[in-house]
Amino acid sequence: MAPIAAGFVILILTAALMGVVVGSIGGAVAWQFRANLVLGAVVAWCAFLLLLVVDSYDVHWLRAKLTWGTPPLTLTFLIASASARELEAHTALRRTWISLAAFGIALSLGLLYLRLFRLDLWTPLPLALGADVALILLLTRARMLACYSALKKRSS
Repeated sequence: MAPIAAGFVILILTAALMGVVVGSIGGAVAWQFRANLVLGAVVAWCAFLLLLVVDSYDVHWLRAKLTWGTPPLTLTFLIASASARELEAHTALRRTWISLAAFGIALSLGLLYLRLFRLDLWTPLPLALGADVALILLLTRARMLACYSALKKRSS
């Protein structure tokens, strides 16, 4: 592999790794402060963008970094949010421990996701998109069921 191509691979892998870390932290923090899921995702993405700009001072490669860094960011953000919600529903842990556990779960699954780069550079992108859609449906389904049970309780 030519030196420039190897440098590009390292560039996109570090962007994906930063996306995993920022997404895990963002999902856990957004859940800890009970922020809106969309607002938390936007804040996490802005923090990721700021981190990328501060990291290199050169915005020439920013599009490539965002292309390969945003899917792991979104995936780990949603994993942290979903796992925190499930841990809250099924355990008696305090909020701080739930946030730390959600961060650990999201970081672990994000690092497993990064192993997909061994197959091909383009393999993780559609897989993250499919997993993101499934997680969004899971999160909205849980909210819709809660709203439905509250309406049903109110009417009876």
